[in-house]
Amino acid sequence: MPKFTRKEREYQVRRAEIMTAAERVFSAKGFHKATMGEIAKESEFAEGTLYNFFKSKIDLYHSLIEEKSEELLDYLRKQVSKTGGAVEKVKCLIRAQMAFFEKNRNFFKIFVRERDSFEWMAGKDVGGRVNKVYQTHIDFVARIIKDGLKHSEFRNLNPKEAAYALTGLLNSSISRWVTSPRRGRLLAQAPSLIEIFLRGVQKSRGGKSYGRRFEESV
Repeated sequence: MPKFTRKEREYQVRRAEIMTAAERVFSAKGFHKATMGEIAKESEFAEGTLYNFFKSKIDLYHSLIEEKSEELLDYLRKQVSKTGGAVEKVKCLIRAQMAFFEKNRNFFKIFVRERDSFEWMAGKDVGGRVNKVYQTHIDFVARIIKDGLKHSEFRNLNPKEAAYALTGLLNSSISRWVTSPRRGRLLAQAPSLIEIFLRGVQKSRGGKSYGRRFEESV
């Protein structure tokens, strides 16, 4: 592990305190209504101090998105590593991702509701950082699919395309749940998503895919 100087440690502690305070303010007020002054007050720092750590409010918010995404990926890796076989890993990944978003609903509610307006505000540097984490997530899912192909658990398909499909399926369900006033438990949707995705990629015991068998029955 890298060794940090006392100054570096203090910098990281203060940065973490600001981000924790920012998460509370963004969750309570939304991105657009929140101000750097309110975040400074919540973190008990002078407003000018915040700009020693973040260039702007959008930089601070995207840093939160980036770190939450990295936190999610670390969580998924730990959960998936406990299971064996690609099919079981996919099931675990779906349940784990839904559990993570359920736990962090207040934060991701702001992102889901206001993400369209972030596109014009996100410069190449900030947007690129977030996209890099997203692509790392896609690669992680694609490796699971590729492993399933290697062990004949899945039918012949493009691992990356399947990873995008699974991620899109999850994001759609999560976004709808996050913004729904009658949301119930997000985890309750996991069995349906598992069924939908695996029927598209998994081989049946006879060697044919569920997808092919469906096509033949139409």
